[in-house]
Amino acid sequence: MATTITWTAGPYRYETAGKGFIDQVEWRVTGTDGDTSDSSTYGSVSLDRPEDSDMVERATFGTKANLVTAIKAKLGADAVTAAEAACEAAVSAVKAPVHSYAVAES
Repeated sequence: MATTITWTAGPYRYETAGKGFIDQVEWRVTGTDGDTSDSSTYGSVSLDRPEDSDMVERATFGTKANLVTAIKAKLGADAVTAAEAACEAAVSAVKAPVHSYAVAES
């Protein structure tokens, strides 16, 4: 089964005046393969401030879909690919571990 990758936008910081520019957003990448999942790939980005005339109101811009699009654009294609690959590798490691733990018997 293939790993399904899902990007989510977490909490964000915004200006309290004007259109409420969102300048910082937390993100997380979750990989799921059957009943196995991993969400240890995450971070935060600072978004570039657009011109006031191009800025969208926070109430409109602050959706999960819009924020994920902005996060991926800010990270760039190489970083997005690397985050998704790291997530897939983490899911694979959980599904087929190469190490385990035990306690010595008496």
